[in-house]
Amino acid sequence: MSSLKVLTIARKELKEYVLKPGSISWGVVFPIVFTLAFIVRFGDIDHLAPGLVSISIVFGTTSFVASSIIFERRLRTFERLLVAPVSYIEIILAKLLVGSLFGLFVALVSLALVSHFMVYPVWNVPMVVGYAFLGGLAFSGLALYISLVVENPISAMTWLNLLRLPMMFTSGAIASLLLFPRWFLIAGYLTPMTYLVEGLRFSMLKYTEVVHPVYSALILIFLTLLFTYLSIERLKNLY
Repeated sequence: MSSLKVLTIARKELKEYVLKPGSISWGVVFPIVFTLAFIVRFGDIDHLAPGLVSISIVFGTTSFVASSIIFERRLRTFERLLVAPVSYIEIILAKLLVGSLFGLFVALVSLALVSHFMVYPVWNVPMVVGYAFLGGLAFSGLALYISLVVENPISAMTWLNLLRLPMMFTSGAIASLLLFPRWFLIAGYLTPMTYLVEGLRFSMLKYTEVVHPVYSALILIFLTLLFTYLSIERLKNLY
Protein backbone atom coordinates (compact mmCIF):
# COMPACT_ATOMS: atom_id res chain seq x y z
CA MET A 1 0.00 0.00 0.00
CA SER A 2 1.29 3.44 -0.96
CA SER A 3 0.40 6.45 1.16
CA LEU A 4 1.24 8.67 -1.82
CA LYS A 5 -1.43 6.95 -3.93
CA VAL A 6 -3.96 7.32 -1.11
CA LEU A 7 -3.22 11.03 -0.84
CA THR A 8 -3.40 11.43 -4.63
CA ILE A 9 -6.83 9.84 -4.78
CA ALA A 10 -7.93 11.87 -1.78
CA ARG A 11 -6.79 15.08 -3.45
CA LYS A 12 -8.80 14.19 -6.54
CA GLU A 13 -11.86 13.49 -4.39
CA LEU A 14 -11.43 16.80 -2.55
CA LYS A 15 -11.33 18.74 -5.82
CA GLU A 16 -14.25 16.90 -7.38
CA TYR A 17 -16.64 16.69 -4.44
CA VAL A 18 -15.60 18.71 -1.38
CA LEU A 19 -14.15 21.96 -2.70
CA LYS A 20 -17.32 22.86 -4.51
CA PRO A 21 -19.73 25.66 -3.55
CA GLY A 22 -22.60 23.20 -3.13
CA SER A 23 -20.70 20.90 -0.76
CA ILE A 24 -19.24 23.75 1.26
CA SER A 25 -22.56 25.58 1.58
CA TRP A 26 -24.37 22.38 2.59
CA GLY A 27 -21.63 21.60 5.11
CA VAL A 28 -22.21 25.02 6.67
CA VAL A 29 -25.99 25.36 6.37
CA PHE A 30 -26.96 21.91 7.68
CA PRO A 31 -25.25 22.11 11.11
CA ILE A 32 -26.34 25.74 11.55
CA VAL A 33 -30.01 25.08 10.80
CA PHE A 34 -30.10 21.83 12.76
CA THR A 35 -28.32 23.29 15.78
CA LEU A 36 -30.36 26.49 15.83
CA ALA A 37 -33.54 24.42 15.90
CA PHE A 38 -32.50 22.96 19.27
CA ILE A 39 -31.03 26.21 20.58
CA VAL A 40 -34.31 28.05 20.01
CA ARG A 41 -36.22 25.27 21.74
CA PHE A 42 -33.97 24.62 24.77
CA GLY A 43 -31.76 27.68 25.21
CA ASP A 44 -29.12 26.20 27.56
CA ILE A 45 -27.70 23.39 25.45
CA ASP A 46 -24.63 22.22 27.35
CA HIS A 47 -26.12 18.75 27.83
CA LEU A 48 -27.18 18.63 24.16
CA ALA A 49 -24.01 20.04 22.61
CA PRO A 50 -22.09 16.72 22.21
CA GLY A 51 -25.15 15.11 20.64
CA LEU A 52 -25.68 17.99 18.22
CA VAL A 53 -22.07 17.86 17.07
CA SER A 54 -22.32 14.06 16.75
CA ILE A 55 -25.46 14.28 14.63
CA SER A 56 -23.77 16.80 12.36
CA ILE A 57 -20.82 14.44 11.90
CA VAL A 58 -22.95 11.36 11.25
CA PHE A 59 -25.31 13.01 8.77
CA GLY A 60 -22.52 15.01 7.15
CA THR A 61 -20.12 12.13 6.53
CA THR A 62 -22.70 9.51 5.54
CA SER A 63 -24.56 11.84 3.17
CA PHE A 64 -21.36 13.04 1.53
CA VAL A 65 -19.77 9.61 1.07
CA ALA A 66 -23.00 7.97 -0.10
CA SER A 67 -23.69 10.80 -2.57
CA SER A 68 -20.22 10.55 -4.10
CA ILE A 69 -20.49 6.76 -4.48
CA ILE A 70 -24.01 7.03 -5.93
CA PHE A 71 -22.77 9.61 -8.43
CA GLU A 72 -19.76 7.53 -9.45
CA ARG A 73 -21.67 4.26 -9.77
CA ARG A 74 -24.45 5.82 -11.83
CA LEU A 75 -22.03 7.52 -14.23
CA ARG A 76 -19.73 4.48 -14.14
CA THR A 77 -16.73 6.62 -13.26
CA PHE A 78 -15.95 4.38 -10.31
CA GLU A 79 -14.79 1.69 -12.73
CA ARG A 80 -12.17 4.04 -14.17
CA LEU A 81 -10.66 4.38 -10.72
CA LEU A 82 -10.58 0.60 -10.35
CA VAL A 83 -8.56 0.10 -13.54
CA ALA A 84 -5.92 2.57 -12.35
CA PRO A 85 -2.72 1.14 -10.82
CA VAL A 86 -4.07 1.36 -7.28
CA SER A 87 -5.29 -1.31 -4.88
CA TYR A 88 -8.74 -1.66 -3.35
CA ILE A 89 -7.48 -0.69 0.09
CA GLU A 90 -5.91 2.49 -1.30
CA ILE A 91 -9.23 3.48 -2.90
CA ILE A 92 -11.17 2.75 0.28
CA LEU A 93 -8.73 4.58 2.56
CA ALA A 94 -8.74 7.64 0.31
CA LYS A 95 -12.53 7.82 0.37
CA LEU A 96 -12.61 7.36 4.15
CA LEU A 97 -10.03 10.12 4.56
CA VAL A 98 -12.00 12.58 2.44
CA GLY A 99 -15.26 11.69 4.16
CA SER A 100 -13.74 12.14 7.60
CA LEU A 101 -12.25 15.51 6.61
CA PHE A 102 -15.67 16.67 5.44
CA GLY A 103 -17.18 15.40 8.70
CA LEU A 104 -14.52 17.28 10.65
CA PHE A 105 -15.38 20.46 8.75
CA VAL A 106 -19.07 20.04 9.57
CA ALA A 107 -18.21 19.26 13.21
CA LEU A 108 -16.14 22.43 13.58
CA VAL A 109 -18.97 24.53 12.15
CA SER A 110 -21.39 22.97 14.61
CA LEU A 111 -18.92 23.30 17.49
CA ALA A 112 -18.30 26.99 16.74
CA LEU A 113 -22.04 27.61 16.93
CA VAL A 114 -22.93 25.59 20.04
CA SER A 115 -19.96 26.91 21.99
CA HIS A 116 -21.50 30.40 21.89
CA PHE A 117 -24.61 29.13 23.67
CA MET A 118 -22.95 26.86 26.22
CA VAL A 119 -22.69 27.96 29.84
CA TYR A 120 -19.35 26.21 30.31
CA PRO A 121 -16.47 26.47 27.81
CA VAL A 122 -15.43 23.47 25.72
CA TRP A 123 -12.98 21.54 27.89
CA ASN A 124 -10.52 20.13 25.32
CA VAL A 125 -10.78 21.29 21.69
CA PRO A 126 -7.92 19.09 20.34
CA MET A 127 -9.65 16.05 21.84
CA VAL A 128 -12.91 17.12 20.21
CA VAL A 129 -11.11 17.26 16.87
CA GLY A 130 -9.65 13.79 17.49
CA TYR A 131 -13.00 12.18 18.29
CA ALA A 132 -14.68 14.03 15.41
CA PHE A 133 -12.05 12.65 13.02
CA LEU A 134 -12.43 9.11 14.40
CA GLY A 135 -16.20 9.37 14.15
CA GLY A 136 -15.89 10.65 10.61
CA LEU A 137 -13.76 7.65 9.65
CA ALA A 138 -16.17 5.16 11.23
CA PHE A 139 -19.34 6.58 9.70
CA SER A 140 -17.69 7.21 6.34
CA GLY A 141 -16.90 3.51 6.39
CA LEU A 142 -20.51 2.67 7.21
CA ALA A 143 -21.82 4.83 4.35
CA LEU A 144 -19.25 3.45 1.93
CA TYR A 145 -20.11 -0.15 2.74
CA ILE A 146 -23.85 0.39 2.44
CA SER A 147 -23.40 2.26 -0.85
CA LEU A 148 -21.47 -0.70 -2.23
CA VAL A 149 -23.81 -3.38 -0.89
CA VAL A 150 -27.11 -2.11 -2.27
CA GLU A 151 -27.93 -3.15 -5.83
CA ASN A 152 -29.51 0.19 -6.68
CA PRO A 153 -27.15 2.96 -5.53
CA ILE A 154 -30.02 5.43 -5.14
CA SER A 155 -31.54 3.30 -2.37
CA ALA A 156 -28.39 3.77 -0.25
CA MET A 157 -29.86 6.94 1.27
CA THR A 158 -33.01 5.06 2.26
CA TRP A 159 -31.00 2.42 4.10
CA LEU A 160 -28.84 5.06 5.74
CA ASN A 161 -31.91 6.89 7.02
CA LEU A 162 -33.20 3.64 8.50
CA LEU A 163 -29.99 3.56 10.56
CA ARG A 164 -29.34 7.24 11.22
CA LEU A 165 -32.73 8.33 12.50
CA PRO A 166 -33.09 5.62 15.21
CA MET A 167 -29.46 6.20 16.25
CA MET A 168 -30.31 9.77 17.19
CA PHE A 169 -32.48 8.40 20.02
CA THR A 170 -30.63 5.22 20.99
CA SER A 171 -27.22 6.89 21.28
CA GLY A 172 -28.04 9.49 23.90
CA ALA A 173 -27.56 12.32 21.42
CA ILE A 174 -30.97 13.87 22.10
CA ALA A 175 -31.87 12.48 25.52
CA SER A 176 -29.56 10.90 28.07
CA LEU A 177 -29.58 7.11 28.10
CA LEU A 178 -29.71 7.29 31.90
CA LEU A 179 -33.29 8.59 31.64
CA PHE A 180 -34.48 5.31 30.12
CA PRO A 181 -34.97 1.88 31.74
CA ARG A 182 -31.77 -0.05 32.31
CA TRP A 183 -32.64 -2.57 29.61
CA PHE A 184 -32.58 0.27 27.07
CA LEU A 185 -28.84 0.59 27.65
CA ILE A 186 -28.44 -2.56 25.55
CA ALA A 187 -29.69 -0.61 22.54
CA GLY A 188 -27.30 2.17 23.45
CA TYR A 189 -24.28 -0.13 23.61
CA LEU A 190 -25.24 -1.63 20.23
CA THR A 191 -25.50 1.80 18.60
CA PRO A 192 -22.25 2.96 16.95
CA MET A 193 -23.17 6.60 17.42
CA THR A 194 -23.20 6.16 21.22
CA TYR A 195 -19.40 5.99 21.27
CA LEU A 196 -19.05 9.18 19.26
CA VAL A 197 -21.50 10.99 21.56
CA GLU A 198 -19.73 9.75 24.68
CA GLY A 199 -16.30 10.62 23.35
CA LEU A 200 -17.40 14.14 22.45
CA ARG A 201 -19.20 14.52 25.78
CA PHE A 202 -15.97 13.83 27.63
CA SER A 203 -14.00 16.12 25.31
CA MET A 204 -16.44 19.00 25.63
CA LEU A 205 -17.78 18.65 29.19
CA LYS A 206 -15.21 16.40 30.94
CA TYR A 207 -17.67 13.70 31.98
CA THR A 208 -19.30 10.63 30.48
CA GLU A 209 -22.56 8.83 31.15
CA VAL A 210 -22.31 5.22 30.03
CA VAL A 211 -18.96 4.61 28.26
CA HIS A 212 -15.37 5.41 29.25
CA PRO A 213 -13.70 7.70 26.67
CA VAL A 214 -10.91 5.20 25.99
CA TYR A 215 -13.47 2.53 25.12
CA SER A 216 -15.26 5.01 22.88
CA ALA A 217 -12.06 5.68 20.92
CA LEU A 218 -11.28 1.96 20.64
CA ILE A 219 -14.78 1.13 19.40
CA LEU A 220 -14.63 3.88 16.76
CA ILE A 221 -11.26 2.54 15.58
CA PHE A 222 -12.66 -1.00 15.50
CA LEU A 223 -15.68 0.13 13.46
CA THR A 224 -13.39 1.90 11.00
CA LEU A 225 -11.31 -1.26 10.52
CA LEU A 226 -14.43 -3.42 10.26
CA PHE A 227 -16.12 -1.31 7.58
CA THR A 228 -12.83 -0.93 5.73
CA TYR A 229 -12.47 -4.71 5.57
CA LEU A 230 -16.11 -5.23 4.57
CA SER A 231 -15.89 -2.57 1.86
CA ILE A 232 -12.74 -4.13 0.39
CA GLU A 233 -14.37 -7.56 0.31
CA ARG A 234 -17.45 -6.08 -1.30
CA LEU A 235 -15.34 -4.44 -4.00
CA LYS A 236 -13.69 -7.77 -4.72
CA ASN A 237 -17.10 -9.35 -5.23
CA LEU A 238 -18.43 -6.51 -7.37
CA TYR A 239 -15.47 -6.16 -9.70
